[in-house]
Order: sequence, then structure tokens, then C-alpha cells
Amino acid sequence: MSTLGEFQKNIDELNILPDSRYENIFRVFTKQGKYIYNILKTVNIDTESIPPSYYQTTKTVTESPYTFISYSAYNTTDLWWLIYIINKDILKSPIELIPGGTKLKILKIDKVRDVLDQISIMLNPPST
Repeated sequence: MSTLGEFQKNIDELNILPDSRYENIFRVFTKQGKYIYNILKTVNIDTESIPPSYYQTTKTVTESPYTFISYSAYNTTDLWWLIYIINKDILKSPIELIPGGTKLKILKIDKVRDVLDQISIMLNPPST
């Protein structure tokens, strides 16, 4: 594996992804001439520190995929991972359907940018 270790947005040969895409948290490496993600990177959000004014709650009616909840809340499937991270204390797995009747915290759409910016700062701290 190469030591490229850059984020996708910093590699000219690769497309720039929207900020909402989960792939943005991973560094990219090369192996046998192909780009690969280091998927061992995780993002943790201290949900106790999120002010209640930043989210609303909703209850799933039926068993639902994360992408459906994401599209319903944000008009994009890209933020499925944010729903999982905010609710991971009550959800089993990001690959299993969310059971019907589950009460979820959903970041308000006007607060998502603030959270994505904080994640970006956490992943790319400014040089001092």
C-alpha cells in the first residue's frame, strides 16, 4: 500500500465528492495502481454535547433503511451515516434495517452544515 494518505478532495485525479458523502472521512491510498479507502477510520460524535435545538425526534413507522430516513429528512441518501452516528447508542448496526417504532434523533437540516464543518475540522486540523 502506498503512503498517499490524502483525502479524496486533495487528489486531482479523483472526483470531488459532495461534503455529505461518507467517503470523505477516509484517507485514500493506492495499491497495485488503484485507489483504495482506509475504512478503519471512524467518526464519533458526543451526542450528549449536541444541544437539543440541533435535532428533532421522529419515530419510524415501519422497518426502514438508513437511506430512506436520510432522504426523508434531507432530500439526499448521502447522510445515512450521520443518522447512524447520532443514534448509534440505540441502533445495532449501520447495515441492518432500522426497526419500526424506533425513536431517532434527526439533526435539523439547517444544523447539518455545522456538524459537517466540525467533522471536517476534526479530520483536517488547521496547521499551526
